[in-house]
Amino acid sequence: MTEKIKDFWKSLDRRIIVNQRELVLGLTVCALAGVVTGIALSPRKNVSIGSNNGNNSGNGTTVSADAGGDEEETEDEE
Repeated sequence: MTEKIKDFWKSLDRRIIVNQRELVLGLTVCALAGVVTGIALSPRKNVSIGSNNGNNSGNGTTVSADAGGDEEETEDEE
C-alpha cells in the first residue's frame, strides 16, 4: 500500500501550466469548501446573536409609532 502511495506521489512531480483564472477558482472552491465543512462539523449548533436584554420580549410595553406626543405623562403615586 505504501508503495502505491509513493508511486502516486512521484507521479505528481511533472510540470503543468495552469491559467491564473483556474488557479484562483481552485483556491476559492477550496476556501469555501473549508468554510462549509467547518460549519457542518462545528460542535456549537444553537447560537443566539444578540444581548437578550428584553427588547421585543412580548411583555406588553411596546410604544406605538403614531403616539405623536399628544398623550399626557402621568406618574404613579405610591
